[in-house]
Amino acid sequence: MQPKKILNMNKLFIGREKEQELLRSYLNSNQSEFIAVYGRRRVGKTFLIQKVVGDNYAFIFSGNGTR
Repeated sequence: MQPKKILNMNKLFIGREKEQELLRSYLNSNQSEFIAVYGRRRVGKTFLIQKVVGDNYAFIFSGNGTR
């Protein structure tokens, strides 16, 4: 039996440099910030936030948009 491959998610994250820099600028701001990230489903919004913010967040809400 072959060992399972462990994926390095940092290497799989391609692009979004502009969005990452924008999120980092809000994180490093000296004032309170409210950031709403929206867009089409399944394009990596939550993954982007988790990668940039890591454990440096106070509150995250994620909804599925059903009525």
